[in-house]
Amino acid sequence: MKKSFKILMGTLILFNIVLLGMVSYMLLGGSNNNIMEAERINVKDKSGSNRVIISNMDHIPPPIISGKAYERAVHPAGIIFYDRKGDERGGIAITDTKETNFNALAFDYQNADAVGLFAQDNKNDNYFKAGLIINDKDHSGKVGYNTNRINLLTENGNASLVIKDSNEIPRIILKVDSLGNPSIEMFDMEGRSTWQQ
Repeated sequence: MKKSFKILMGTLILFNIVLLGMVSYMLLGGSNNNIMEAERINVKDKSGSNRVIISNMDHIPPPIISGKAYERAVHPAGIIFYDRKGDERGGIAITDTKETNFNALAFDYQNADAVGLFAQDNKNDNYFKAGLIINDKDHSGKVGYNTNRINLLTENGNASLVIKDSNEIPRIILKVDSLGNPSIEMFDMEGRSTWQQ
């Protein structure tokens, strides 16, 4: 009985040493001591609510607004920020499809995007676009929609500042085209051009 117990204890100790060594090797990444690998990392506050999630595209969570999860239009890799209630308040998205690369940084109001920076370039042609988007908050309570008011863009070499009214109709466009020609154009409430220089 004593001999069997000693063999069992010795086996358990040896098994624990091997297991501890394997876990240590995996956590330390073998010879790469400064690299940690994960498919998703959840950073939580003291209450256990997510405040930041870093994820690849396979594990990116759905957007949460007013406590409800919605379908995400695209599935990027990136970082998502949350408020104390657990609602999404912005993030960084890196999207790579067969046709295009689209990368964005967004900060949200309670219901949808407020400010966004983005860069896009297509893989199969020379199209590119980058810009800053600024939205008014939509007070109707509609989720996922705000009123786009200001766009500062460069698109295929044409730089523009587009200022819109509360109905998202462009009213002033300042532009310098790809050849260096500047222009200013104003529009009425129906979107018809009323003055151009």
